[in-house]
Amino acid sequence: MADEIANSIERLERALASRPGFGVGTSRSVTTLTDGLRCTTEDGPWRIDADLTDRLGGGDSAPSPSALVRAALGSCMAITYRLRSAKHGVALGSVRVTVESDSALAGMLQPDSGQPPGFRAIRYHVEVESPAAIDDVLRVIDEGDRLSPVLDDLSRANTVERTVEVTTPPSAEVA
Repeated sequence: MADEIANSIERLERALASRPGFGVGTSRSVTTLTDGLRCTTEDGPWRIDADLTDRLGGGDSAPSPSALVRAALGSCMAITYRLRSAKHGVALGSVRVTVESDSALAGMLQPDSGQPPGFRAIRYHVEVESPAAIDDVLRVIDEGDRLSPVLDDLSRANTVERTVEVTTPPSAEVA
């Protein structure tokens, strides 16, 4: 498996070096509010559901959007460590990433609370089992941290643009 991963990385690095613009693109997902507070997101062939807890008026039928953000960070970190370890030939056994986030409900529900509606802090703890020298493992983890797209997304200010389209249902009468 590590050889397949290393070969894939080498192939992609050659393509990046030889073809300007290779690997640059736009990804798209579409989220639809389906029932109550439950949402379904389609992203290519994947379907991802989200909901809020019943305490917040949801159906508690799927992970919350915040849980999905934590899962995105944890899985991206674990995958990136595996990619970097394969690239550098550093054996990794098990990899476990625990992600914690702090938030204040008042920020989401009370516009004048002074609290942010999202995370106030995010922490992650990495546990790795490896027969390799600890310095080699730490180099892999440090490089993985530098190259993780989701860690970058959460750490760096991004440009976020919104467009809105409001339509009237065909059966509604215009007053």
